[in-house]
Amino acid sequence: MSSFFKKVYNVLSDKRDIKEPVVLKDFNPKNNMIDALTKMAESNDSKVDQKKVEQHLKLFSIGQTGESSVMFELKNSMLPIVILHDVNIEFDDYKAQMDFVIVTHKFILVLEVKKLFGNITVTDKGEFQRVITKNNRVVNKEGMYSPINQVERHVAILEKLLKARGVITKCPIRYAVTFANPKTIIDVSNKAQAHIQKSIIRHDQIKSFLTAELKKESPVFILDHMVMDIAEAIKDSCKEKEFDASQYLMEDSVAVEPIVENKIAPSFPDKNNVKYVLIDYRSKKAKQQECAPYHVFTNKTLDEILEKLPTTMDELLNIHGIGAQKAELYGQDILAIIQKSRIENKEPVKKEASPDGNDIRTSLIEFRSKRAKELGAKSYYIFTNKTLDALVNMRPKTMEELLSVEGIGPKKAEEFGVEILEIINAR
Repeated sequence: MSSFFKKVYNVLSDKRDIKEPVVLKDFNPKNNMIDALTKMAESNDSKVDQKKVEQHLKLFSIGQTGESSVMFELKNSMLPIVILHDVNIEFDDYKAQMDFVIVTHKFILVLEVKKLFGNITVTDKGEFQRVITKNNRVVNKEGMYSPINQVERHVAILEKLLKARGVITKCPIRYAVTFANPKTIIDVSNKAQAHIQKSIIRHDQIKSFLTAELKKESPVFILDHMVMDIAEAIKDSCKEKEFDASQYLMEDSVAVEPIVENKIAPSFPDKNNVKYVLIDYRSKKAKQQECAPYHVFTNKTLDEILEKLPTTMDELLNIHGIGAQKAELYGQDILAIIQKSRIENKEPVKKEASPDGNDIRTSLIEFRSKRAKELGAKSYYIFTNKTLDALVNMRPKTMEELLSVEGIGPKKAEEFGVEILEIINAR
């Protein structure tokens, strides 16, 4: 039988069992990361960085809620798809964490889920910005790492893995980014690249998006048993994401080990010096991952980080040797180290050094008194005098900067952050 007629025969004889959604790897409401962070938050252990635990616990919980909403949409789409949630894979020292992988008869789809507070704007150049408004007025706008770049990297890793295992040859792997917050307004410039415009959707548009994609032509039509083979191969490749408790310990509670690079163990003349904190961090990460320190980042990359001292993810991605993968693995930690060093080494700003410092202080005190009265609470519940001094001195402009102020955790940032930023940015 010729190859052509064999393909026709296989298509005609293939039993069509996949007519509606099949969940191969379901959403698990008991997230091990959230459980572990909750236990740390309730431990009252003085060695635990409770601020970082609370911040990450909130972020994971928000993400879990968003992914639950997306799973509901997929399960009720009535489309012939196979669904895998929370797919963690490794291939050739590369790692990818995908919120959803959807296998169809025509393509594989990697779906990235974002649930963010505020609205999303995508500029002509494809840059992503999160915009926070109050009373129809913009009170804060900040850049964010492009989820398109993130999901494109995940697609490349997944494709390499499946081709290396001989599961696919020509099957296209597509992607989309969905924003799961129903209040989020998405504004994509019509001048942005076409692949960005068509890949950004709201979670309530998932069914219509998939329906449209399934109507498009594809270089393949995959038989039912092959669809399941692909989905099973992806599931078999999944690894459980391990919880690293050490990253939530206070710096002083973690023993500093000698670091050997080029057979020289450098001394630590100043623990707060950002260079040596970064080297110490690199050593610990290398030990955890059982790799050489240069796999985390090289000395050349370290030198450029020290030269430019990036404060945002976009700035960090401009550092030679920091790509999307390393930014995802180590980016937040590197930025936190730099931010902490800036705070600890910054000399106090005298009140008279700035003509508007007293205005900010007065306005913040008035705000604190007003909110305390409204809530029937003590003024220090809103923020303490020590936090007040830090706000006046540091003058955070973004929610990320505000969270770095001592005494401002995720809860207070959510309750009072927009108003605090509005007071500071108005002067």
